[in-house]
Amino acid sequence: MDFFEEERLRKMSNGRWYPGAEPADADVWTKQLRRYPRTADNIPSWMWDVFRAEGVTPPIYNPEFKSVDWKNRRRPVTERGADLTVEPTVINPSLEPGVFAKISKKLFGA
Repeated sequence: MDFFEEERLRKMSNGRWYPGAEPADADVWTKQLRRYPRTADNIPSWMWDVFRAEGVTPPIYNPEFKSVDWKNRRRPVTERGADLTVEPTVINPSLEPGVFAKISKKLFGA
């Protein structure tokens, strides 16, 4: 398998994109990462550039929960990708380990 630091799309001889071959936007990559998640370290720099340019936070694989997390949602991940048979759950920050747990304890005494 070859990996590239940018999308490798060819244009027609007149300089225009082939039909359906335009570079993907953040929405397309978000859908891909929700289906086949990656940790933040495994998202290529060119893909981060697309997300930054459009002001989008990408879905990230969370190895601690074996899930993909995005927009305050979480869905389990199997060895084949995100488990689309399960509806995403809402992330409750007060139940999260680490920083969120410490904040909720200070704020709410939980």
